[in-house]
Amino acid sequence: MKNLVIAIAVLITAQLSAQTHQIIKHNGEKLDVNFIKLENNLIYYSLPNRYEEQKISKYAVAELNEKSKTKHNVISEKIHATDKDDFKKVVVLTESETVGLKKADTLNSFLGKIKNQSRLPLLKIGERQLKEKAALNGNPFIVIISKTANKLKAVSYTY
Repeated sequence: MKNLVIAIAVLITAQLSAQTHQIIKHNGEKLDVNFIKLENNLIYYSLPNRYEEQKISKYAVAELNEKSKTKHNVISEKIHATDKDDFKKVVVLTESETVGLKKADTLNSFLGKIKNQSRLPLLKIGERQLKEKAALNGNPFIVIISKTANKLKAVSYTY
């Protein structure tokens, strides 16, 4: 019984003394949170006085600031893609890495196969076309959702 009371007391005081942080997103939004961890391009946090764990993509976050130490950690730089030549800046993400980003457009790329051409270079060409279209629209992120024999399909995301 004594151990149970001590365990409960430790859990309650740990939550009350948790360091509060401020997340500053690239779109200017600010969130006061209790930072938990950064893993697999996701930031895990909980809201003050709450226990449920939430997550946000590190690509949506500009800074993570510790309030008590006034320490600023830059999480990611904002990507500015404005024309077709900026396709190298466009990042290909997985669906789970888009938490906190806004869905923008659906993009398609037709793959014209030449006889005896392998599939891998064809997919790279198609991916480049999708990145060029996303950069032209000003969207710095894409998620490829379909890779059929003659067509690639992606969803673009922005801040």
